[in-house]
Amino acid sequence: MYWMAWVIFFSYLITGMGAFLYLFKFRRLIGYHFGMNVAMTASGVFGLATGIVFSYLFPGEYTLLTIVTTVLAVAIGVVFGALVDYQTVITGVSSGVMPGLMGPMIGMMADQQVLLILFCTVLYYGSFGLLCYSVRA
Repeated sequence: MYWMAWVIFFSYLITGMGAFLYLFKFRRLIGYHFGMNVAMTASGVFGLATGIVFSYLFPGEYTLLTIVTTVLAVAIGVVFGALVDYQTVITGVSSGVMPGLMGPMIGMMADQQVLLILFCTVLYYGSFGLLCYSVRA
């Protein structure tokens, strides 16, 4: 199952890049409120899902795992927040900190990590799908 967790993590990265490129084409249509939602959703869901997958892949590496996940979630918040303006960058940063800290904790305390990874994967794909769909609506 370890190789499958790596596949899931890399699919998170590919999906995030695809969603960013799709939203980048419509960045002129994205208003301030929707930009905040994009930055908050992207950093939040990515931080939570990545933290849970990493806690499955690296059990026992609590401190380093939390730091890496938080940095990744903040970076995603910055990237997606930069689609609009600097205020949404700040929103992405602040929204990436908490899921980045909480994702590994939830993953470490879960008794059925595989089921939680599957749930977060569905949540991740659904959230990014809604973000891409909402820009057209």
